[in-house]
Amino acid sequence: MPERVLRVGLVGSGPWARLAVVPALAAAPEVRLTHGWSRNDADLADLARRYDFEPAGTYVDLLDRVDVVAFCVPPDVQAGLTPAALDEGKALLLEKPVARRVEQAERLHGHPEPVLVHYSRLLDSTVAPWLDAAAERTWSSARAVLTNTATVGDDPFGRSAWRRETDGALWDLGPHVLAALQVALGDVTTISARHTDEGIVLETTHARGASARSLVSVSASTKQDVLELVGADGCVHRLPPDTREGGVQTYRALVSGLVSPSGPSRGPCAAAVMDPAFSTSVVATLVAASADLRAGPTA
Repeated sequence: MPERVLRVGLVGSGPWARLAVVPALAAAPEVRLTHGWSRNDADLADLARRYDFEPAGTYVDLLDRVDVVAFCVPPDVQAGLTPAALDEGKALLLEKPVARRVEQAERLHGHPEPVLVHYSRLLDSTVAPWLDAAAERTWSSARAVLTNTATVGDDPFGRSAWRRETDGALWDLGPHVLAALQVALGDVTTISARHTDEGIVLETTHARGASARSLVSVSASTKQDVLELVGADGCVHRLPPDTREGGVQTYRALVSGLVSPSGPSRGPCAAAVMDPAFSTSVVATLVAASADLRAGPTA
């Protein structure tokens, strides 16, 4: 990328844009948020006034005026819009999952400009070093729990139609869990998925020989965020609780990867954030899990 302040165009104006993406972009010295486009004109106009950027009349207009496109829209919408940005040679800041079909994710491969994905745990200044260190060891098994109350109350994220689908928790929270497990344990080699009273349970095996059991839910009574790795000696290593950074901080780390030759940090987590093939493997695992959910009985 050229050594200059990069012009960023925002796509989307929902809760995540307001709470994390726009504040992070506005505070990042590496970039300047210059334009935005959204299907919600009122929300976009409000953000534009508050953060001093220009609304674009169309998505094509936005692409003509920026160097980087920061997407903040549902997965299907993001996957539908990225090809035009790729054709125009733009750098991309994407949300997870990058798509809901493998062939859509594969379009990102080989792009000459940076394609970075906001896996918040892989960008967290506490979690990423823990995962990087875990990647250097051999584990026999793992357990992950990631639940929230998004669709239970009046959470703005819970209003999203895609999160309220029967496999909404899989596509929303599954990428967080799978990305962390894939860094620590290696690529997923097999997966099964089933509905339970607690949420969606995923059983995975991984390239370095470990197995993992994960639970995800967007309709739980309480929030949980647990990751445990078990060594061959039976010793359990737990990710320290209550250490997660907020979205502004992790998105800020993502933006730094646009101009830093080594990415937002060094190590497997940074490599994963910047590698479209990593994101495609996550999408492929989600697709297989979703198919298993549709085929199997509900417990």
